[in-house]
Amino acid sequence: MLKVLHTEWSTGWGGQEIRILLDAGGLLARGYDVAILCAPKSRLAREAQRRGIPTYLLGIKHSFDLTALWKIAALLRREQITVVNTHSSVDSWIASFAAKIAGVPVLVRTRHLSVPIAKHPLNFVYRIPDAIITTGESIRTMMTEENRLDGEKIFSIPTGVMLNKFDPDISGSAFRKEFHINKETKVVTMVAVLRSWKRHEIFIEASRLVSKVVPSALFLVVGDGPQLSNIQKKIKELGVEKTVIMTGYREEVPEILAASDVCVLTSDAAEGVPQAVLQYLAMKKPVVATNAGSISEVIRPGETGLLVEPNNPEAVADGILRLLKDGKLSNRLGNNGRLTVEKNYSYEAMLDRTIDLYNAIYKRKKMVRF
Repeated sequence: MLKVLHTEWSTGWGGQEIRILLDAGGLLARGYDVAILCAPKSRLAREAQRRGIPTYLLGIKHSFDLTALWKIAALLRREQITVVNTHSSVDSWIASFAAKIAGVPVLVRTRHLSVPIAKHPLNFVYRIPDAIITTGESIRTMMTEENRLDGEKIFSIPTGVMLNKFDPDISGSAFRKEFHINKETKVVTMVAVLRSWKRHEIFIEASRLVSKVVPSALFLVVGDGPQLSNIQKKIKELGVEKTVIMTGYREEVPEILAASDVCVLTSDAAEGVPQAVLQYLAMKKPVVATNAGSISEVIRPGETGLLVEPNNPEAVADGILRLLKDGKLSNRLGNNGRLTVEKNYSYEAMLDRTIDLYNAIYKRKKMVRF
């Protein structure tokens, strides 16, 4: 049985860290020996420990932290790790070299973002691993076309959705009751970490435009993050305090989506296939999303949602209004979205593809598979 160690240098919190938890937790539940190495005071560490995932705490100062390198190499030898899966830039440099020093059979890098990779000749960290996992096909394409990396070593495995958790039959009544939202009120929701590239200000500007046509509509900003104060300022600046509700970070995302009529994502960069969009679709919600990163892989215009250009609040507002007014279209998009997730983006399928990749590399290197 393979022994897997995920590494993450960042102390941030968002889709990347959640993906690591999903990968590790899923394989652990299947009986694999899995652990996470991360920063001591990171939220990832707290969440992993809360979920019973074995965790090693180590602060990595920078990409040339030799002390961290030797500590990781010693850990890999001591625990007889067979797969190292790195996730961020700094830990990828350190843990990749540590894996080579320790003789770890399988080294994988996961690339979560569609941000361009520097073409500097010294930036060879992506050429070290046996394979690279991306969270969307557009990221894979960028890496092969722009960075001239070997496409046969790059595999697009978007984050999967737990279909039993994101069940369209879940009730949103408790959430509506908590926020005093009556049954007749239309709710438009955006679930995303409050980061700059999510462009929450576009969502807020669109909310003001929609409110001119549907004054009773409410708009939910679900999440927390570094852009909190800027988003609060934007809400105040546009005078939409009564129609835009910031819920903060919430665990009960399925219930929030169940209480929603339309779901939105306004990112302009950095996306693979966003977890939020897949969750919207799994809950049979009609979606308005921007054409950024790999979003177009799942939001097919007029089939699984409405796709609009980034940084255009008018286009977002028009999409929201169209879905609020056209119940038949919304239902059709929602049904198609659920079928798409069931077919291609389930949590179990993500785990299957990940462990199959690990094992394929392990076997190719003439190791014995247990």
